[in-house]
Amino acid sequence: MGQLLSHPIEDKEIENHSHETLSYVIGTMQGYRMTMEDAHDVRINEDESLAVFGVFDGHGGKTCSDYLADHLVKYIFKHLNSYQNKASLPLKDYMKIIKDAFFKVDHDLSRMANLVNCGSTGIVATVVKDKYIVVANTGDSRCILSIDGVAKTLSFDHKPIIMNERIRVENSNGYILNNRINEILALSRAFGDFKFKLPFIDSSRNKYINQNEKHFKNSLVHLPPELFQVTVEPDLLVYDLVEASGVPEFIVLACDGIWDCYKNSQLIKLIRDKLALGWKLNKIVEFVLHDCLLMANNYTGIGFDNMTLIIVAMHSKGSIDQWYEMMTHKIHKEKGLA
Repeated sequence: MGQLLSHPIEDKEIENHSHETLSYVIGTMQGYRMTMEDAHDVRINEDESLAVFGVFDGHGGKTCSDYLADHLVKYIFKHLNSYQNKASLPLKDYMKIIKDAFFKVDHDLSRMANLVNCGSTGIVATVVKDKYIVVANTGDSRCILSIDGVAKTLSFDHKPIIMNERIRVENSNGYILNNRINEILALSRAFGDFKFKLPFIDSSRNKYINQNEKHFKNSLVHLPPELFQVTVEPDLLVYDLVEASGVPEFIVLACDGIWDCYKNSQLIKLIRDKLALGWKLNKIVEFVLHDCLLMANNYTGIGFDNMTLIIVAMHSKGSIDQWYEMMTHKIHKEKGLA
């Protein structure tokens, strides 16, 4: 886990933003970590036809996560928002723009100095009004959606022990021990971490080299970025709002520090239970962050990470106040209290 503080920094930064069809609360907390390495960004256009949310969980420093917060969401939003009629833009074009953005920003990061041991996860949720939710994920931050109280998974964690991840790592001359790539990194996809993205000598030499060592030039194997030991390539999942069989209530994006403490269904239930009591999202976010601190356990290691949580309320048919009333009544009815 690295160095930890003897007492956590419990100060929480809570941002509350309300719009006509989407409202969201962002909560962050440093916790037991020596520094805050999480970052985030949100972009929503004027008519709310497009919204992009991003959470970035850095490791080995905050350089990568801060860079992503400054550039990735902004880049995706700018290119998608440039289309005047976003509703008619083919889904494949949305996905291509988002995926290409991940590769471009990682390439830009590679030009910066001292990022060999610095990296970051990235989870980006793009909401196209009354059309799609497109989630792109690299790493183990996570996004879920509440559909009538059921947790809909919109991303999957990238861990070295997953078979397709393991195959890529081993095919690129790496190995996995103690659930870590080359005994170092517990993620199989990330921004940065360029020591895992160098060309390598053929398998008979079986070691990494400096790209500038000219006498090894003929032995270098150059891989496309999709096949790096640690690739930035995101998985993309799409939720079709037009064909939705249930009512989308809210979206949750969070770093792995939150998901270490809560299962998907547990967090959805907690949020809805608090809504039933009349709690607002800012109070719920603050509660969740503090609850994660209370779960800190030296044996399991949970509860010691930085914490970042975004809850996005979807209320296209009314105001945020009407959404709160609707959710309270709905959950009471489900519990037989209405």
